[in-house]
Amino acid sequence: MAKSVGLRTEVLITLTLLLGAALVLGGVMMLHLMEKNLLEERVGQLRSFAQILATVSRQPQGDLPEDVVLEEKLVLLAQLPDDIHCDAWWLYDRNFNSVGSSVTGQVTPSLVARLQMVKLTKKLQQKTNYSTLLSFFEQVESTTQLVLPIQFKNSFYGVMELHFSLADIRLKILGSLQVLILYIILYGIILVLAGYYLILKNIIRPAQNLLKATQDVSSGNLETRLPIAGPVEISQLATAYNQMVDALRQSRYETEQYIRSLEQTNRELQQARDELIRSEKMASVGQLAAGLAHEIGNPLAAIIGYLELLKQRIEVAADSDILQRALVEANRIDFLVRELLDFSRPTANGVTEPVDIVKVMRSCVQLLKNQGTLAGVDVADDLPASLPEIIGDANKFQQVFINLLLNALQACEKNGKITLMAGEGSTNIWLVIKDNGSGIAEEDLGKIFDPFYTTKAPGEGTGLGLAICQRIIEESGGKIEIESCVGRGSSFRLVFYGGFNHQELNGRC
Repeated sequence: MAKSVGLRTEVLITLTLLLGAALVLGGVMMLHLMEKNLLEERVGQLRSFAQILATVSRQPQGDLPEDVVLEEKLVLLAQLPDDIHCDAWWLYDRNFNSVGSSVTGQVTPSLVARLQMVKLTKKLQQKTNYSTLLSFFEQVESTTQLVLPIQFKNSFYGVMELHFSLADIRLKILGSLQVLILYIILYGIILVLAGYYLILKNIIRPAQNLLKATQDVSSGNLETRLPIAGPVEISQLATAYNQMVDALRQSRYETEQYIRSLEQTNRELQQARDELIRSEKMASVGQLAAGLAHEIGNPLAAIIGYLELLKQRIEVAADSDILQRALVEANRIDFLVRELLDFSRPTANGVTEPVDIVKVMRSCVQLLKNQGTLAGVDVADDLPASLPEIIGDANKFQQVFINLLLNALQACEKNGKITLMAGEGSTNIWLVIKDNGSGIAEEDLGKIFDPFYTTKAPGEGTGLGLAICQRIIEESGGKIEIESCVGRGSSFRLVFYGGFNHQELNGRC
């Protein structure tokens, strides 16, 4: 389940909590040790002070009177300074009778049994009550009770009991606690900032860079690289990422190359299929033409001859007109047979005649103008003065140009316009015949070079003109390309590229 906070916030919070807990724990331990040392030092000082106080100052040869010793101790106890924080004292004789006392607050003396223990053992008895700062559930009065004998050599004179307050130690610890808290806060801030900077530099920023780089990869950008810096693990991660991106880029390159190869293969297969289909069509047309030439040609020639003879003999105008119509239709059949023969007959290869296609195109335009065919149509000559000559058959090129000009003329309405353009590319020579006529429907573009396919009305075309034009241009080392939009006109582009590659038109608007 995804978290709602970012890595930076989570790291900062975690770092603050961990360092805070460590500093607080360390501070508490240090404060506890300091409190323990102060307590031991204070109790040790009080023990030494009490032992000095209980020592008999005089050094007589014999025993001292008890009253003299006790009187001396009363004087000393009465003069105790305030800075030792003595809350109470009692002085007893050897029979545990009270000789003197001083009590501040609610303090009770020790039981007689404890006094007797001191007399028997002749050792100092100590009892310390102290409530540390860590004692949250137990609050007791901080005091130390010292009961010690007053003796000299083997003589026992009495017992001295002292109660000292240890509250000053607690006050010192509380004062130190304030300094410790301030130290923990300042030192904790420094540690958090320093740790956060190091983590930001070595972990968070590399993670952010990795995230951005991964997003770039997911969007298709394989150029992003991660810097090889920082700790060993981060450097290894960046290196692994860069190697992954390089592998992906190499894989993409290989895939693209493979796709291009498949596309090229597909284009070649498509071209081979089209050429195969065209060859099959041409073979079928050739067989048909050969059959027609054999089966129809000779009888048709005889029929035309007989009709010519009848035409000369018949004098009736009505019969002569009928005969003339029959002769025209017979000649039309003869023209169709001859076109079939021309289409099926392979063009001779090895033509080496240099041809200036601009000059040939202008001569075709002039020929059609002289015949009045281009009357009513504006022919815009944007051809250059000349172009490098190409190798081919000028008569065949003239047949192609006239065919394309007539097609453009038929596509144009009255006051139509035909534009002629030509030029030289880096790898080819091209010539364009463009009209502003009715255009060709998109579904017809792929079929217009098929034999017997025509968009003209029945009786107005055989469907072999463009097929013949395509065959002539391809046999001359070129190709015909077409652009056409319905209602806007068509543009036929003849490209002669010899063995050079060229970019084909899309055949669309």
